[in-house]
Amino acid sequence: MGMKNKGRHFTVMIIPHTEEAVWSLRVPLFLLQIAGVLVVFALLAVFVVFQSYQRLQQESLSAEHLSKENRFLNEQVDVLAGTTEELRLRLEAVEQMGDSLRRLVDMPAAGGKGKGANPEQSPPLNAADISRILPDRGTNPVLARAEVNITALQQMLPQRMEEATRIKEEILERQQRSAATPSIWPVHGMVSSEFGRRRSPFTGRREFHDGIDIVAPPGTPVHGGAGGRVILVTYQRGLGNVIIVEHGYGYRTLYGHLSGFSVSTGDEIEKGQPIGYVGNTGMSTGPHLHYTVFVRGVAVNPREFMP
Repeated sequence: MGMKNKGRHFTVMIIPHTEEAVWSLRVPLFLLQIAGVLVVFALLAVFVVFQSYQRLQQESLSAEHLSKENRFLNEQVDVLAGTTEELRLRLEAVEQMGDSLRRLVDMPAAGGKGKGANPEQSPPLNAADISRILPDRGTNPVLARAEVNITALQQMLPQRMEEATRIKEEILERQQRSAATPSIWPVHGMVSSEFGRRRSPFTGRREFHDGIDIVAPPGTPVHGGAGGRVILVTYQRGLGNVIIVEHGYGYRTLYGHLSGFSVSTGDEIEKGQPIGYVGNTGMSTGPHLHYTVFVRGVAVNPREFMP
């Protein structure tokens, strides 16, 4: 300040309304100037402090928001990870069951089933994949990858279930076919006449023998070669007492020269169930069982099915 300003001053007077003395204060101009500068600096300091406080408060709120979002995302990751693991275990159980069933029925593995289909071994996602799958949360690749795995597992599980169902149906089909196949000996004994052309024991001429003759003592139980339904219990001039059983899948069996029956027409029988007794009825040279197997109406060699 110049000397000129130092000599200038302001007088502040306080005049009471009573008879008290007037109070006055002389303030040099340079002191007012200094006070003004100090006030400006004080206001600037308050402004800076206020701005810093606002910024810190916003950063604190942002940090809290990020912390909440992070906790939410972690919870979502845990949920998705649990769902993925549950689906993976279910899929693994279905695949193991399918493998076991295939081994039981000697079926080849379904095409495209290989372990390469494991979603955990799928190629890494790019930004476009994530945005397409999770447009509202595409910035978190962990969640996107988890949901991709879940989607893949959810798509694979019905396929594996369908495959397991198909295998189960195939097993049931084979079991039913096996039950309908005349695969056991109806009676144990010596085969006195094989299937095919032979010389007739009655005429001496060549003829076609449509079954096998099994020698056994009279009254020996005769067992059904397979499960099925008895469609004929009767007496025929050549075969004597005869039983015919319909087994399904084109199979029929005939049992001739019986001495008696233990079933009736319409009865359902199981494989190995006694149905009659060895005899010597009809045109027979001695006690034996004449056993014929028909496949779709054509007589075939019973030995093809028996052990």
